[in-house]
Parts: sequence; C-alpha cells; structure tokens
Amino acid sequence: MIENLSLLQIAIVLFVTGSLLGLFSRNSKFTRMLTFVPTMIASFFTVLFSVITITGKPFHFIIPNVLPFINFEIFADGIAAFFLLVISIVSFAVSLYSIGYMKEYETTKRTSVFGFLFNIFILSMILVVISNNSFFFLIFWELMSLTSFFLVIYDHDREENVKSGMTYLIMTQFGTAFILASFLLGYIQTGSFSFDVFHNSSSSFPFLTKNLIFLFAFIGFGTKAGIIPLHIWLPKAHTSAPSNVSALMSAVMIKIGIYGMVRTIFDLGGFGLSPDYSWWGLLMIVVGSVSAIIGVLYAVIEHDMKRALAFSSIENIGIILIGLGLSVVFASLNLTILSALALVASMYHTINHAVFKGLLFMGAGSVVYATHTRNMEHLGGLIKKMPWTALLFLIGAISISGLPPFNGFISEWLTMQALLSSYQIPSTILQISVAFASIPFALTIGIAAATFVKLFGISFLSRPRSEHIAKIKEVPRSMIAGMSILAAICILFGVLPFLGISLLDTAFHLLPHPASPFDAITLQNNSAKSFANLSMPVVVIMLSSMAAAIFGFIKVIGGKTRKTTFSTWDCGFGSLDQRMEYTATSLSQPIRTVFKTLFRPHNKIQKEFFGGTDSYLLKTLKVESVTKNIFEENLYLPIISSCIYIFDKIRKLQTGKINAYLLYIMITVVLLLLFVRLSHNV
Repeated sequence: MIENLSLLQIAIVLFVTGSLLGLFSRNSKFTRMLTFVPTMIASFFTVLFSVITITGKPFHFIIPNVLPFINFEIFADGIAAFFLLVISIVSFAVSLYSIGYMKEYETTKRTSVFGFLFNIFILSMILVVISNNSFFFLIFWELMSLTSFFLVIYDHDREENVKSGMTYLIMTQFGTAFILASFLLGYIQTGSFSFDVFHNSSSSFPFLTKNLIFLFAFIGFGTKAGIIPLHIWLPKAHTSAPSNVSALMSAVMIKIGIYGMVRTIFDLGGFGLSPDYSWWGLLMIVVGSVSAIIGVLYAVIEHDMKRALAFSSIENIGIILIGLGLSVVFASLNLTILSALALVASMYHTINHAVFKGLLFMGAGSVVYATHTRNMEHLGGLIKKMPWTALLFLIGAISISGLPPFNGFISEWLTMQALLSSYQIPSTILQISVAFASIPFALTIGIAAATFVKLFGISFLSRPRSEHIAKIKEVPRSMIAGMSILAAICILFGVLPFLGISLLDTAFHLLPHPASPFDAITLQNNSAKSFANLSMPVVVIMLSSMAAAIFGFIKVIGGKTRKTTFSTWDCGFGSLDQRMEYTATSLSQPIRTVFKTLFRPHNKIQKEFFGGTDSYLLKTLKVESVTKNIFEENLYLPIISSCIYIFDKIRKLQTGKINAYLLYIMITVVLLLLFVRLSHNV
C-alpha cells in the first residue's frame, strides 16, 4: 500500500510540476520539454500504479475532515485501475507526440499556457477515476470539463472555435446537472457522499429511486461519452481543438463517461441485479445501436478528417454500450457466464478504441501539421511524402475497421459472439429485442470499413490535389514515436489477445460475481471455444500463407503475358490526372443516396459565363454537395429558439422600477407563508 501511495504521489507531483515549469520558461523549445517530459514520466508512474493495483489489492486512502463532515477519499479497485491504465498509456504517447506537435503554435500562441492546461486536464481525469466521494468527484469532474473547454478554444482567434467551445461547455454542464441529481438521490437515501456507503446501502434503495439514479447517471455520463442525441458537442469540439487535445478527449475523456456508467451500475447491484432491472441493459443496447449506426453514417460522408474521426468516436461508444448493455441484461437474468463475456467485449473495446483512436487523431494531426488543411479534397499522395505517418495511420485504420490481426477485430468479434448468444435468454420478447441489435452492429462494421478506406485512400494514396503537397515533408521524430507506441499496442492486443483478456480477468475479478470474464471465453459455446483454442499467431500464419499463395498465383499467371508499367492510379492509360480520380464526395455518394432521409443532401451550383450572366457560353461550373445535420436542425435549434422566446418574455419582468420589484418580493413572501402553513397542517 505504501508503494502504491508513493507512485501515486510522485505522479501527481510530476503533473503539477509539468503544469508550472513551462509557465516560467521564456524559450519555446525548453517550454515544450519542461511541460511534456514531466507529463510522460508522470504517466509512466501512473501505469505502474495501475498495474500494481490490478495485480494486487485495492488501494484505499483517506484524509479525514478536509471539509466539515467531508473526507477526501481515494479508492482504486480493479475497475478504477483499468481506466487509469487506459488514461496513462494514451497520455504517455500523446505527451511524447506533443513535444514536436506544439512547435506549430510557438509563433502564434503561448505554449506555456497550453502546457499548464494540458497537465491539469490529465491530472483531473485521474482524480475523477480514483475519487471515492461524490463531492470531490464533482469538483474534479468540473475541473476536467473546464480545462478541456479552455483547450478546445485554445486557438480562440477563430470564431467557429469559440462557438464550438461554448456548445461543449453548455452540454457538459447539462450532463453535470443530471450527475448531480443522481448523487443527490444517493445522498438522500444514505445521508453520505461516500460511494462505499452508496454501494453498501443500494440493496435497501426503493425501486423507483434506484431506477432514477441510474437514469440520471446514464444521461449525465452519456452526455460526456457523446451518445446520440447528446452528441452535438463532440464533432464540433474535436474539430476545433488542437489534434493532441482531440486525441486525449476522444481516446480518454469520453471513456470517463463509460467509467461513470460502469461504476453506477456496479454500485447499484452489479451482477446481483434482478430481472426488474433488465430494462437498464435494453436502454443501453438501443442507445448504443442508434449511436453506432448514426455515428458511422455521418463519419463516412465527412470531408474533414478530424470531424470524420469524431463521428467515428460516437460509433465506437455505441459499440461499447452494446456490450455493456448485454452484460447487464444477462446478469439480470442470472446468465453469469454470458454477462462476463459481454463485459469483456465492452471493456476490451474500451481500451482498444482508446489506443487506435488516439493513434488516428495523432495521424490526422500530423497531416494537418504538414499540410495545414483537414479537407481530404485538398490532399492526396501523402504516402510518398509522409511514409511513416501513412504506415501508422494505416495500422489505426485497419484496427478501427475490425480487421484481423489487429486489436479492433478481437473486441468486435467478442461483441458479436455476445449478441449471437442472446438465444439463451429465457424471455422470447427480450430475446428478440436483444437479437435485433446484431443488425445495426453488423451494418456499422461494414460502413466503418468503407469510412477508413475513404480516409486513407483519398488522403494518402491518390494523386495530389493541390500544389503545396509537393513541398511538404515528414513530421518530427517525437510525433512519429508517439504514434508508434499506440500502433505497437494495436498489433500486440490483436496478435496476442490473451494479454488484454488476462488483464481484464485480473482487473474485474474484484467485482462481485462468481465467474471470471476469462472463464467466459473458454466456457461459452463451441464457437467461443474454437476461438480460444485458435491463437492469433496461428491466424497470422494462415493469412500470410493465403497472401503468399495469391501472390504466387498472380505471378504465375502474369508471367505468361508481356508487362507494361504505368504510373499509379492511371488505370493503365498513362494519361489520367487528379481530376479523373474519385473524390471524397464521390466515394461516399452511394451511401449518401441510400440514407438521404438522414442526410438530406442537396447541391449548391455556381456557374460562370463568358461575357457576363446574359451569355449562354458557360465558362466554369462548380457543384458542391451539402448535407444537413437533422439533430441540430430538428432538435437543438427548436429548443434554442423556444428558450430565447421564453427568456425574452421573462425579461419583461425587469421593468427597472423599484415598486415592481417590491411587489415581486411581497408575492414571493406570501406564497412561502402559504406553503409553510399548508405543510404544517398536513
């Protein structure tokens, strides 16, 4: 325990040191080193703390009476340590990446301020996870929200970035209000702010109270996670923030929302839930399915690389929720093995998404760093100019597409196994309801593959679409090194999946259930057994053999004909240029047409004539395909308009006359006296 405390203390001190050192440095290069090197070391110590806690005993530390009647409690069990590990791994890689990336801002912004916010942001996420008291949890939650808000608007010279930051701030405060309501219900029932007291007393909570606590927590934490329709802030904030901040927010911060859901579920009963609470799981499955399919559909039509990755995060949060919801449904029906299997799938996808989405956002940041554009229509041919970035981005793209032998395949395969196992649910109606989730899940996986074929193909493989592409060069080594760390984990967790599954087995063994998640993989149906017996090295050998056989076949057949070599992407004609290639718009046009009800596409046409507008001789024709966000237009804009209308009416009460204000006070006092009198009579 002393060793754990020492590691945690060192990590916290280093985060604070990194936040302060840069503020006193005048040299930009030294500022970056003084800011991000302590962050890297602190993240490394947090990794050690997490691993020791997962493999050892829960860590509990109390500072009594920090505030009157309120103790400051730190608690890290297997759940908290697992999420700490996710935070610290990504933070280490992003901090290394930031040493080179922040060079871009040295001439226009104060990198010292950024470093201060960056360190406090990571530290606040760690403190949220290990807080064992709802009061301090909310304090650190607000600290996390505010520092991330200032990081989103770091480039505040652009008006759109400030608007994105304000949208994020409003939505995160909306979510915090529901979290506060959930905690207040727990306090009313127990008279304590401690999560331990909530957990120990949850069995005595009234049925309605228990359901309201879950529902409020789901809305509050779901807002931070970016579930549909509370996702409106996510694509805006991720696009406006610097790419290293986007990597942290998408890979780590939205997982804090998942942590909040997991902690709420297990504090309210965990694997001991009764069938009356199976609707919790159904709600998560439905919301997860909707988030997954809508998130990926908006991602596939995007031209902006970072915006497409942001919508993809909504998709993957949906996949995580599907697995978590299945776990709750199975647990409520006493299907313990299946519940553990679904939990493994959900949590494995949590760490997998953190790794490959952090990698992809850093890859997109490298493209922006080199080309100064996020628009795929202006890119192309980057694989020749930025080969290392292209290779690492490709690893992330294959991983997120769920293709073997990378990590995304494992967690998505396990999720599908959990969905297909729903036939064991005793209730026919519930069984059919859960089974329907496999349809949007399968569709999501297919469209996700199309999305990243588009992202990688248009940006890296096609011909350059602008002249400045010829002048770019590879990004600094620290950026390559940061991406390489996460790329290596993508491969490691894919080729050797038992490492991740064993990690989850050890971490979640502390939960109150009779079977471990690892047992679920080996005790599940025959298909799960065959997967457990078929190791990923065998799969890699099989795929390599198939690739060699195909290559040999093509070599033999191709050897009988005379070969003529042309340039890449010219279809054998030798005379094509970039205007004849697929664009990002044309590649996604079939999906845009099929789902036109969701996108409502329309074309903006601009014509230019010889001799002015009266001429019939057309000089140029420009067609731009535009889509609409139905959630923003049909949900949020009407709400905003209604609020403005109501507040305009309320504002008329401010007459500026003292006698009117005295009348308001008198009416309020009379109403309060009536309320007290009626309450006394009752």
